[in-house]
Amino acid sequence: MRGLEFAADSHPENGVVILRSDTQGSGFVWDNGTWRAEVSIVDCERLDEVTTRADYLGHECHVVGIAEDGSTGLYYLGPEKSKAAADGFVQIDPGTWAKNVSVRELSRLREHHADLLFADWVRSR
Repeated sequence: MRGLEFAADSHPENGVVILRSDTQGSGFVWDNGTWRAEVSIVDCERLDEVTTRADYLGHECHVVGIAEDGSTGLYYLGPEKSKAAADGFVQIDPGTWAKNVSVRELSRLREHHADLLFADWVRSR
């Protein structure tokens, strides 16, 4: 926003996103140890969700978290649920398969960027 990058609390809701900052900016108020602003998404130049992905036994996975001991939570992203189950993934919700592994078992760790405003941009064309 205005050429600066901020962390967002969550996905936009009702056309508004909540931004957080370590420093005070225009429109930001002090809240729970950080500066907070509610901003219309039309004022955002870009709004991305950035997650970490990795490969595990040839499966593309979303990295949920990495603990200090190297234990890594994964969500399976591929289409072959039976192969995921055969490789130890467990269904925790409909369509969600998860597994904990050592970070040493992962390959190709990378960032995945999803443009949260893309669908709105397409509709505006």
